[in-house]
Amino acid sequence: MANADYQKALRLGDREYKHCVSKGIYPYLPVLDDIVSHVEIESQVSLGLVQIPIRSIVGTYSAGRTTAFARNFMPILDVNSEFAAKWGQLFDDLEADGLRDPIKAYEFHNRFYVMEGNKRVSVSKYMDAVSIEANVTRMIPKRNDSLENKIYYEFLDFYEVTGINYLYMSREGNFKRLLNQTYEKAEKWSKDQELEFRAFYTFFEKEFEAKAGDKLSITAGDAACVYLSIYEYEDAMERSQAEIRRDIALLWSEFVNYDSGEEMTLVLNPTPESQKTAFSKLIPMPAAATKIAFIHDKSAQQSAWTYGHELGRKYIEEVFGDKIAVSAVERVGEEEADDVFEAAVEAGNKVIFATSPKLMTPALRAALDHPEVTILNCSMSLNHSTIRSYYLRMYEAKFIIGAIAGAMKTEGNIGYLSDYPIHGTTAEINAFAMGVQMTNPYAKVYLDWSMLKDHDAMTALRHQNVTLFSGRDMNASVQGNREFGLYEMNQPGGPHVNLAMPVRHWGKLYEEIIRSILRGGYKNDATVFGDQALNYFWGMSSDAVDVLYSRNLPAGPVRLLRNLRSGIKSMNLNPFTGPIYDQDGNIRCEDGQELTAKEAVQIDWLAENIVGYIPDITELKEDAVDLVKIQGVKEAAE
Repeated sequence: MANADYQKALRLGDREYKHCVSKGIYPYLPVLDDIVSHVEIESQVSLGLVQIPIRSIVGTYSAGRTTAFARNFMPILDVNSEFAAKWGQLFDDLEADGLRDPIKAYEFHNRFYVMEGNKRVSVSKYMDAVSIEANVTRMIPKRNDSLENKIYYEFLDFYEVTGINYLYMSREGNFKRLLNQTYEKAEKWSKDQELEFRAFYTFFEKEFEAKAGDKLSITAGDAACVYLSIYEYEDAMERSQAEIRRDIALLWSEFVNYDSGEEMTLVLNPTPESQKTAFSKLIPMPAAATKIAFIHDKSAQQSAWTYGHELGRKYIEEVFGDKIAVSAVERVGEEEADDVFEAAVEAGNKVIFATSPKLMTPALRAALDHPEVTILNCSMSLNHSTIRSYYLRMYEAKFIIGAIAGAMKTEGNIGYLSDYPIHGTTAEINAFAMGVQMTNPYAKVYLDWSMLKDHDAMTALRHQNVTLFSGRDMNASVQGNREFGLYEMNQPGGPHVNLAMPVRHWGKLYEEIIRSILRGGYKNDATVFGDQALNYFWGMSSDAVDVLYSRNLPAGPVRLLRNLRSGIKSMNLNPFTGPIYDQDGNIRCEDGQELTAKEAVQIDWLAENIVGYIPDITELKEDAVDLVKIQGVKEAAE
């Protein structure tokens, strides 16, 4: 019996050997001594007796027995050799009694190299064992800037918390991401937590690898991060293997998109393809009004953001009349969001706009469950191919406001009040500063944040002798408060002089998207851009952003405003045109070069003429934390 099994194993070894030779790959077991001879090892740490995944055993410590095995650990020595006899005897022993003595191995980059027990590993692999007991010594390389090294050090932190060595990542940041998605606050996983995770991951890995095969380069660990960004861990643990298999099938385009490494595509204007009419729409047919739902996380009374979207909703009701039937749901929290989306679908809505980044994940889950419904989310960081997102290039208006501020400033300082350190907001701050610098190269912009804990931003700005302010967007629910847009206030508590205000015209964006859906052109964008994440990132060129000014603004700045608006609207003027330097004097955009829209919204630095900083997430009020976790710039998110 053992002889027959050795012959089977030998055939597997021969096949692997010939395959490697044909591909120009070293056909024998990799040797750790050779690998680390070119690596600076910082330390060696004994891990003691641990279970190690069989699949992660990839080589041998020294060259002594390497040529007895093909690269897959299957034997390649003659069936009549002494080696074959020992291998066969070991096979019989393991089949009868199991493994009694642990092997000895070294771990390097979470791959294992056998020092003692190569035949035991060979037989175990042949018998399809999942893991093997081993006394392990970890070899830790010195830190460097390579991606492999960075990921490995993230793994070391992950291992310290979880004790898990059976999964790995190919993307930087995913080990930390997985910790946050599972037991975020645990300093050390308990045995029960490790067993709970193993139960989920065993099902997930099996189903993902069965579906992915060798078609994707990401690991099952990477894919688990994508999965858990959509389905909460508590829910995932309750799902059966069949349910996970279904989920993976639904999410396949998401895994493909993530594997490709392509970031979301910004669609800067309505496309000709989306403005086309599908052939099926050319034949007039009587139809009931298309039902459209808006889902908000806050009310219009408490949120300028929601108020703006409600103005957009009322605008499309006027534009489309009885062709559409529009409804809105406010104050939708995380706990009830899934039910609200499901109710909107059951009510017959064919289009759903989720107007907050906080609703990103439930919107995505609803889109996966109901592909027949068009669902969009208003966010800047939704990198999913299943659902499209939308946002506005508000930094264009902020640039004009900044240019007016610089032109108006004769005494005192210029202040900028922001709220959240998120993608998009930092672009607006810097665009304002670029505008100021263009008309007044000596002026400084003093930045402060309204969402800092235990902090009065307006008082802080007053201490900086700020008399000209870029404040929040107008919210009609705050009666009598004129601290919005660009305004002057020369004395604390004195009169406000409003000069200009950036405007988000969400209704223009909603109008065009709804028209493209009704005419059947909405789906055409998928054929143009492919299976990737799309964000409708519109600005002045599509009339979705503008700047209004009051009669208090002098004639000169009015002419400046009109000229800048004309240049930006025609897309001949880019607010982010170099040279641009950050606060540390680093050049961020070379002279004569321009930042793209994608580069602009990813800004995680401040321009040289800004006095202030981007706060860490720990400094923010509780109301801000959830949003910053979803859409925060790099420094804040970390």
